[in-house]
Amino acid sequence: MKKLQLDAIVFLLIIVVLGIGNFININKPEVSEIENRALKQKPELKMSSIIDGSYFRDYTEYYSDTFILRDKLLKISSDIQQALFIRDTDVKIIVSDKSKEYINEPEATDDKNNTDTRNTPEENTTEPVSTPDFTSSPEPTEKPYNEADGVGYWLVIDGKAVELFKFNKDNFDFYANVLNECNEKLGGKMPIYSLIAPTNSEFVELRKHAGITDSQNNATAYLNSKFNDGITAVNVYDVLNEHKEEYIYFGSDHHWTALGAYYAYTAFMKTKGEEPVPLEEYKTVEIDNFLGSTYAKTRDKSIEKNPDTIYAYLPFVDYKYEKYRFYQLSEVDIIDMKYADTKLDKYLVFLSAGDGTWAKISTENKNGKKLLVIKDSYGNSFVPFLLPHYEEIYVIDPRFYDFNTSEKNVVDFIEAKDVNEVLFVNYMENVNYRDFMLSLERLINNEDGE
Repeated sequence: MKKLQLDAIVFLLIIVVLGIGNFININKPEVSEIENRALKQKPELKMSSIIDGSYFRDYTEYYSDTFILRDKLLKISSDIQQALFIRDTDVKIIVSDKSKEYINEPEATDDKNNTDTRNTPEENTTEPVSTPDFTSSPEPTEKPYNEADGVGYWLVIDGKAVELFKFNKDNFDFYANVLNECNEKLGGKMPIYSLIAPTNSEFVELRKHAGITDSQNNATAYLNSKFNDGITAVNVYDVLNEHKEEYIYFGSDHHWTALGAYYAYTAFMKTKGEEPVPLEEYKTVEIDNFLGSTYAKTRDKSIEKNPDTIYAYLPFVDYKYEKYRFYQLSEVDIIDMKYADTKLDKYLVFLSAGDGTWAKISTENKNGKKLLVIKDSYGNSFVPFLLPHYEEIYVIDPRFYDFNTSEKNVVDFIEAKDVNEVLFVNYMENVNYRDFMLSLERLINNEDGE
């Protein structure tokens, strides 16, 4: 009994010491290197946020995110978990909270996929647990959105992380409705294209684990069937499947490589009836020792021993890339090598992070073709291949758009910039993730900037 009391006292002392240390620590981190994400910032104390309870929720998240020695404790926890895995297996299931992937943006101030033979996709109705239920049924059934949809599952196998996919009919219907609404608001005045990038699990041979992930090709076919006239789907599955033995996806990161993005670009050109530029016309830069987003989530030793290499293809067309970030304008490189020496952020070389409020690429072409690309981070390595075909390319990521600008929504933006084509480039899990789609819906429907 005395030993039990002593253990409790020691435990309480540790908690008190860490709590005091956390309280007096004024140098709170803003970024977690181990998770590769921005941390919650201290919320502003307002009476309205106290009344609605948001202040206490935000402060609790801030306290958790900035707790003293947090990254070191997370690393110790990860090392212990990996040490407990059975040594005679090369497969691990990792669960990650997808909501943590969304960066907290600063407030603006006044300062100036053909059908294949796998199971028909179904939606994920399980609660977030360490080993999910990956059973499937012939037909998807409708269900309300729940927080489990914000949980991502990763299979670590053979030194690579594979992002598993579970079809959610509600979310795919929502995506189609959002694009249909955009087409309606534009009055059918211009072509709209939808390009959905599959995750790497669509092309990885999982051997004994068949059925653990739903068919993204079938899910894309379902989505395309919901589009109204005026929206053209770009089939990237066929070309990626044709080149699946090549280095088209990273092993330590959830993105496709620039080579995978290039093949998707060729599919887009084929859809438009245009000739793509041969890859041989590009000069290549090589960036070694890349450990990306999935390594940051899993901290898996087998992935760490197999770092990726980034091959970036340099534009040969003269251009000017202007990135607007709230009220600041910067002229940057489309392949921005300042990120090449970072530890986890090397993918940010594409479009110089692609995190602007909006961006404009002006090229030497004088053909009057102006394209708006509405994208997630998969679009960052895709957009550079478009330069030979357009006079101007505008780029928006719905997560970062500033609704306090004069263009309150995408229709206003298109009219102000005289855009004559629209392309949506998003990867499968963001179509399947309601938070991202809500930001896209707001971009299309916002009327008052609030």
